[in-house]
Amino acid sequence: MKSLILLLLLMSTAYSNLPRCTNEINAIRRRYANEFSTANMNKLAYNPKWEKKILGKLESSGGCPDKSGEYEDGFVFGLNIRNWKGFQLHVASNSESMEIACVETRCERDGELITSAVFDIG
Repeated sequence: MKSLILLLLLMSTAYSNLPRCTNEINAIRRRYANEFSTANMNKLAYNPKWEKKILGKLESSGGCPDKSGEYEDGFVFGLNIRNWKGFQLHVASNSESMEIACVETRCERDGELITSAVFDIG
């Protein structure tokens, strides 16, 4: 019951940052593709259905995750990715990915803004 309440709380305080997230990641991917002459770099499309996948991952951390990257069932999850260059490079270098979703939440413990993302492994 506690986990259900936490998930509902996360869903009520989370909001999609679709335009900013998608634009930032695609800009990084463009720079990477130009710098390393990667011809098959796909522009990522936003998949709002995947926001629930992120919220499920956040539930397991109590909504206040450390920076982490996880692989699961053909997806890469980046939790607490704000200003994390390693995750940005990982997204940029996976040229076959096609879709992405991002969510921002606030950690109840300290009020920190948490940005998390998921993308498919091409």
